[in-house]
Amino acid sequence: MKIVAFALCIAVSLPLYAARRRAAEPLPGVLSIEFVDVPATGTTLIAAGSDALVELNTVSQRAGSMGRSVRVLRQFGIRILRKGGVSWGTAMVTARLNSQDGRSTLRIDGKPVAVIPVLVDARASVGVMTIHTLEIEVPGSVAAGPLAASISWEVTTQ
Repeated sequence: MKIVAFALCIAVSLPLYAARRRAAEPLPGVLSIEFVDVPATGTTLIAAGSDALVELNTVSQRAGSMGRSVRVLRQFGIRILRKGGVSWGTAMVTARLNSQDGRSTLRIDGKPVAVIPVLVDARASVGVMTIHTLEIEVPGSVAAGPLAASISWEVTTQ
């Protein structure tokens, strides 16, 4: 009789234990970032969802300029998207420098971008586009040639 009672206890507890081991569903609040082109003269933003490329074309100092550097400003939009298309809440947006060729200085909204993440927007509304400015500064002492830099973006819920 004790064996039957023990077997019955195990049989009853197995479905309860198995229910706790099921894989968790992904959270419906998963966020992603989308880059949006804001038309400007001189540079082109090629936006492809969560990736974007800024094409500078040719950048040079004006003839007779005594400046120590050349600055290019480019406005772009960021839209935070929530999985499932629901637009509610706020998120924090940060950016950090992944790689750089050392030939330029990058700033977002006037804040230098470095390896340590910089806060771009502390309370970005989900579903709403916010406009930001990328500033690329090239010292006059840099030889002519292509510029290369990569910025990683992260969006987190609050």
